Amino acid sequence: MSASTYLRMNLSKTTPISSTISRSNLRIRLSVSRLDSIMKQVLAFLLLTLFIVSVHAQPSRRGGLGGAPSQLGYPIKSGPLPEMDAYVADGEPIKVRELIDGKYTVLSAGCLTCPQFHNGYPHVEAMAADYGPKGVQFFYFYKNLRHPELEGYVQAQNMKERFLHIEEMREKLATKITWIADTLEDSMQTALKSGPNSLFLISPDGEIVAGSDRIEGNNIREVLAERVGPIENPTAISDLDLPRRGRPVGHPNEDSEWGVARPRGMTILAITPTEPDTTYYVKLRAEADRDLMRTGNGRLFLGFYPDPIHDAKWNNLVDPMKYVLSLPDGVSAIPAEAVAKKGPGDEDKLPRQFWVDIEGTEPGQEIDLALHYYGCTPDFCVAMTHDYTISLENENRGSRTFGMNPRPRRGGPGGGPGGRPRGQPGGGPRGPDGGSQPQAD
Repeated sequence: MSASTYLRMNLSKTTPISSTISRSNLRIRLSVSRLDSIMKQVLAFLLLTLFIVSVHAQPSRRGGLGGAPSQLGYPIKSGPLPEMDAYVADGEPIKVRELIDGKYTVLSAGCLTCPQFHNGYPHVEAMAADYGPKGVQFFYFYKNLRHPELEGYVQAQNMKERFLHIEEMREKLATKITWIADTLEDSMQTALKSGPNSLFLISPDGEIVAGSDRIEGNNIREVLAERVGPIENPTAISDLDLPRRGRPVGHPNEDSEWGVARPRGMTILAITPTEPDTTYYVKLRAEADRDLMRTGNGRLFLGFYPDPIHDAKWNNLVDPMKYVLSLPDGVSAIPAEAVAKKGPGDEDKLPRQFWVDIEGTEPGQEIDLALHYYGCTPDFCVAMTHDYTISLENENRGSRTFGMNPRPRRGGPGGGPGGRPRGQPGGGPRGPDGGSQPQAD
C-alpha cells in the first residue's frame, strides 16, 4: 500500500480526535486569557488604591498647610491652642493664650541661624502690612538656634542672651512685627511641634485654624483671605524696603591648627552650664560620632566659640584656653585635658576644636568639663573658669550643625561604619599622650 493511499484511508479516523483536542486547547487558552485579564485588573486596582491612600496620608511637603515634619513631628494644624509659656521683649513671662485677646493671631517661628526664615520672613511682614489694619495680630517667636555655629552664633544659655539674639534679629532683618521669646525649655516649639520657621494662625477664640511647617509664600494668607477678607491690592515685598541678606557663612569644616573636620552623622549632645545665669564669653559645643552613641566607644567633638552676642574674642597675647575633663569611673578619655594653640595675630574669633577618644561610657552618662580661658571683649580681658556638664544623649531640640550633621547617611563620608573617614582613626595628629589634636593646615 502506498503512503498516499494509507493517508486517505486513515484521515477520516483521526479528524474527530484532532478537532476535540483543538477545541479543548482553545477553551484552556480562553480561560487562561480571561484569568490573566482579571488578575491585571485586580493588580491595577490595588496599585491605584495604594497610590490614593499614600497621597492622602502624606501631608504636603512644600507650599501646603501640612508642610514637612520637624524633629518633633508635623506641626499642629487644628485644635485648641496648647498651654504655652513665653516672654515679651521686656522680659516679663506670659501665657501665650493671653496674647490672643479675641483676635486672629499669626505666630511665626524664627531664629538667627535659619536661612529659610531669613528668606521667608518678608512674606510675613507683607501679610502684617495688609492684615494688621484689619485687626489681625502678628508675632514672631524666637526659638533655639536651627544651625548653631552659622555666622558664629551659639545657643543662648539664659533669657538675657536670648533677648540679645532678638535685638540682633531686629537689627539684621529690620523686622516690624513684635517679637516674643520661647522659653529655654522650648515650651512653644514643643507644644506646637514647630519647625525652625513654622507658621500658625489662631482664631479669636484660641483655636488653631492653620499651621505650616515653613513660610511658603501665601499659604496662611489664603486662609486669612477666607476668614478675614481678601486684600484688593496686596503689599509687595519690594514695597517694604527690607535689607537684602547674603548667603550665610559658617566656620570652615576643615582640619587646621585650631579646628577639626567633622564627618556627617554627628549627634549634638545636651550640655548644661553650671552657672547658666553667668555670662560665659566662650561657649562649649559637644558632638558625638555614631560609634560613641551606639557602643560607648568613639569620638567626642569639643568646640569652644567666642560668643558674637558679647563681641567676645581670643586674646593671643595671654595664655591660650585649656579644657579639663572629669570622668565617671570606668571611663577613659584621650586627651582628658588639652591646651589650644594660639590663633593668628594678636586676637581672633576662630573656634578652638578638639577630638577626644572616649571608651567605656553608657547612654546618658555625664562628663564634667572645666574651661579655663581669658574672657575678652573690646572693653576688658579677664581670666575665667567656667564649668559644663556634657550628657551623652541627643539634645533633641531640632538643631543641626549647618552643612555638617544633617540626617545621617549609611556609612558616613568615606565609608567608615561609624561615620569616621577611612584612614583617619583619630581625626588628627596624636599629641604626646596619644590623644588626637587639631590638625595643622
